[in-house]
Amino acid sequence: MNAISNFFANASGTELAAVGAMVVIMAAVFLVWVNLIERDHLSKRMREMASHKDSVYRRETAAQAKSSVRRQFQTVSLFNRLGSNLRRAQTEQATKTRRFLSQAGWRSTEALGIYIFICAIMPLVGVVIAFLLYNTVPALHDRPQIVKLGGLVLFAFLGFKLPEWVVGWVVKKRKEKLDRALPDALDLMVVCTEAGLGLDASFQRVSGEIGQSHPVLADELMLTSVELNILPRRQEALDNMLHRTGTTSIESVVNTLGQTERYGTPLGQSFRVLASDFREQRMLKAEAKAARLPAILTVPLVVFILPSLFAVLLGPAVIKSLDAF
Repeated sequence: MNAISNFFANASGTELAAVGAMVVIMAAVFLVWVNLIERDHLSKRMREMASHKDSVYRRETAAQAKSSVRRQFQTVSLFNRLGSNLRRAQTEQATKTRRFLSQAGWRSTEALGIYIFICAIMPLVGVVIAFLLYNTVPALHDRPQIVKLGGLVLFAFLGFKLPEWVVGWVVKKRKEKLDRALPDALDLMVVCTEAGLGLDASFQRVSGEIGQSHPVLADELMLTSVELNILPRRQEALDNMLHRTGTTSIESVVNTLGQTERYGTPLGQSFRVLASDFREQRMLKAEAKAARLPAILTVPLVVFILPSLFAVLLGPAVIKSLDAF
């Protein structure tokens, strides 16, 4: 605290401006990040489903209109080809990033722009933090310039990679929730399909039933149900669900549904087999964790329990031996 107070007391105008810029940047990043997080409210989810339905309908209408227009091919120069390849690469990267964000649950149209803005501003935040550390920590004042430059580069790199790491962690947790909820949803789908409901109606009914216990999977099923009613091909809606989730269990469901549509296998039987397989996989994972438990407990046993046990057992004998001598 004394070092910080001395820094603010003896700071120049440039240093105070840097501190103010850091505070403004971090506040802006915090506000943008808070706005990026989607809250789980039923009314908001229903509005998002309706808006997504309208956007899918407009996209399909535009695609049909474009398909009716004959393309005219013309010879382009080398620079035009390079420009088109660059635009194609940028489009592919934007598609991958948007798919990465959708796997984290952020499917809004502003999510990509906010993510790019955060990735662009976080290296500057890292540099400002490193600059403040060099000016407030006395032990870092006498460091060589090459060390300080390396610290600035390191903090800038960490700031650049931090959004990707955070989104990757959110994607991992979301996939775990989907894998945990999928067997229960498949059991309900067996009941719905055997009662005579179709695939889209089953998805809609199951999403309403598991909306409180498994909201993440309920949102995906509701969105897939909307796309099944709008898109011309069922497989396209299922592929979109796979891209939004990115889990191997959803991939197995999509592949099984594709084979069911191709060969005419009953949906109830397919869902029952998938639910049984997923429950067995979950049991195998639990058994594997239980099998690793003795090896994991070895380290705390040796570090914390054995010294105390030796002190209790051998302590009196050592004390008596010391008293005898």
